[in-house]
Amino acid sequence: MGNTSIVVSLKAPDPAAITAMSTFRRIYPETCPDSLERYDYWCFMNPRRGRETVNGIVSRYHDIVNPNKQTWTFIDDINKLAGSDDSMLWIGVLVTDIIDSVSENWTAIFRRNCCEVEGVLCSVLWRFGFAPGIAFDTARNRVLDLTVSTYRDHGLLANPVSQKIDLSVLSLI
Repeated sequence: MGNTSIVVSLKAPDPAAITAMSTFRRIYPETCPDSLERYDYWCFMNPRRGRETVNGIVSRYHDIVNPNKQTWTFIDDINKLAGSDDSMLWIGVLVTDIIDSVSENWTAIFRRNCCEVEGVLCSVLWRFGFAPGIAFDTARNRVLDLTVSTYRDHGLLANPVSQKIDLSVLSLI
């Protein structure tokens, strides 16, 4: 059995993504993406019955997905979410806190209550959308430059001192 991941987004426009995009346009107009999306990323480790287990967890725990405010999908269905433009080149970057009490706490809750998963990893997935015609390597380098804070005036979305940046999620979306 493998891991099963979902992404959760707000039904309303995401204020964090709007603010980040506005900042990119102002500070980095030449490397700014054409679109930016933010998701809560949940990776459920070895769910007993795969997607069926994750569906049950999501329907039971409204702190993970509040059906009044949020929508969710499995990571491999992310392009089916409203607003995703199939014509764009999408590059995702996963940002996870190195000391991650949220994942630890949810893992403890699941172990106490259901034992249907071995653990959980909570992260933030940023998806950068670029207009057709841009080279993948150029877009990927822009994503890294815009994401990883290396100086006070460089990068915006992740601090490598306290957060892990993972581009391997690229192969999933």
